[in-house]
Amino acid sequence: MFKTIVLSLCLLIGISANAQSKKGINFQSIDLEAAKQIAKKENKLIFIDIYTTWCGPCKLMQKNTFTDPKVGELFNKNFVNLAIDAEKEGVALAKEFKIVNFPSFLFLDATGKLVQYDFGYYDAEQFSTVGSSVLSKVSSNMAPKTLDMVKGKMVGDKIADFSAKDHLGKTFSSAKEKEKLILVFIRGQWCPYCNKYIESLQNLAPELKAKNARLVIISPEKPEFIEKTLSKTKTGYTVLYDEGYKIAEAFDVLYTPDSKTLAAYTSKVEGFATSRSDNSGRLPVSATYILDENKVISWRYFNPDYKERASAEDILKQL
Repeated sequence: MFKTIVLSLCLLIGISANAQSKKGINFQSIDLEAAKQIAKKENKLIFIDIYTTWCGPCKLMQKNTFTDPKVGELFNKNFVNLAIDAEKEGVALAKEFKIVNFPSFLFLDATGKLVQYDFGYYDAEQFSTVGSSVLSKVSSNMAPKTLDMVKGKMVGDKIADFSAKDHLGKTFSSAKEKEKLILVFIRGQWCPYCNKYIESLQNLAPELKAKNARLVIISPEKPEFIEKTLSKTKTGYTVLYDEGYKIAEAFDVLYTPDSKTLAAYTSKVEGFATSRSDNSGRLPVSATYILDENKVISWRYFNPDYKERASAEDILKQL
């Protein structure tokens, strides 16, 4: 009987200790690429503790700060957390971010872009403040743009190289294109105005070739939905999946519809909530851009009214 009681107490103590250990930051045993996928799916940031085994402050952070329940609650809710040894699996990462101080802390977005860098020892209260400041910074930078706030890149602006995959998984890279590029932004296969417009551009192909130009369609929808665009329009042009809206953001054509419009699209358009890389409801203005061989904007058609599009005649005149 006494032995049973002792065993039960040991079990309870073990469970209690285990529960206590889980109150702090939950560091996951995954690589950065896996962390990006989770962060994207769960709409989180990425926190990386870069340490060494000989670093005293690193050990104090692990013992006193990362185990704090309030720190754990904040970081587990908002970050995918990694702890990486700078002298083992973190050698390349330390080199990439030029890390010479330990511990170092990287706060990244879901694409791996640096949001904030910090280093040194922090107690639990101080480190909670650091984490909260990162979240505030990202929140202010990610405030959604309304339609009237979006102005689009202007003629004369040089566009940084971008890449995206088509419905077959083939990568398109603007850096490799030596022709003029005509970029047509569409809202998706569910938009009848987009489909009609793409159809109206089909006869341009021979003339575009003669003018050393290539037309590319940019869609925010996933490959399986792009297949529907191809089926509905019979287009022979390349249609790219703008995953994460990176191209739309680069051209400043990305906006969030008002709540009434968003509710209508979500309820009436089949697959609207699942067709894009997130459920934010963001859409591109249906703009058309011409880039010269140096990737500088030479002409644009930008109209917030999705019913209005650049004419085929105007596009040809500008080439």
